[in-house]
Amino acid sequence: MDIFVTGASGYIGSALSRTLIARGHRVRGLARTPLAEAVVRGHGAEPVRASLTDLDALARAAAEGDGVVHTAATETADRAEVDRAAVTAMLGAMAGGVFITTTGAPRTRSSRTPVTEDDTAPADGPLAWLAEAEARVLDSRVRGVVVRPPMVYGDGGGPVHRLVAQAAADGVARYIGDGENRWSTVHVRDLALAYARLLESPATGAFHVADGHLSLVDLMTAVGAAAAVPVAAWSLDEAIAAHGWGASFLAADAVLDTTRIQAAGWSPAIGRGIPDDLMSTA
Repeated sequence: MDIFVTGASGYIGSALSRTLIARGHRVRGLARTPLAEAVVRGHGAEPVRASLTDLDALARAAAEGDGVVHTAATETADRAEVDRAAVTAMLGAMAGGVFITTTGAPRTRSSRTPVTEDDTAPADGPLAWLAEAEARVLDSRVRGVVVRPPMVYGDGGGPVHRLVAQAAADGVARYIGDGENRWSTVHVRDLALAYARLLESPATGAFHVADGHLSLVDLMTAVGAAAAVPVAAWSLDEAIAAHGWGASFLAADAVLDTTRIQAAGWSPAIGRGIPDDLMSTA
């Protein structure tokens, strides 16, 4: 297959690009800067020099292949608007094929027992736009797929290593409240394999991809050990004051049922869990 990957120089997109190429596919990867272009080439992919706001370039790249995997996102306040315009441009240019978009575990209902893909959170609040983003792909004329990763770890990058860096900078690794809320996890290379499996199958719909789950206190204990700092609790108000509203997600539960992705032929092959991964890379 000929696949266009947005975010191809990023954490998930890099693992995905390498996985797809190893499985014999051609990958064209979005690259916003010369450095990103070099990273994409280093994976063995062909760079498409543009950004998420270059709608004509996105449309051409999407129309030229067999499918798109959308893993890119801006970190700006207009993230929802940028995503809407970019995905609309790509979908509008495609005559067929498959489009996979990436949202996340917060799209599901907060729960300490596994929730299925249909058990979603109310479509309101700061991430209400994710419901619209998913519907845009699932209701399109192409084969639409949504992947909802939980806490992604592995290969020395991603959100878990940002937590380690933050703990090192703060001098303490903090969990919120009693820390007993739980999050599903997945190794980035296992996640990449799930994307590949979904591309290569006739699958449609939303899919949860996870290899296990752990409590926030266990997560931050592993983070503290990796950063060589103590571990302590703080309140949700203190966390939000320090890190903004996004901290509230670390106080929620996000345990995902993976029956659907396993039925599509995927199972975790690499991940051993966040604590073991951090110990092996410390």
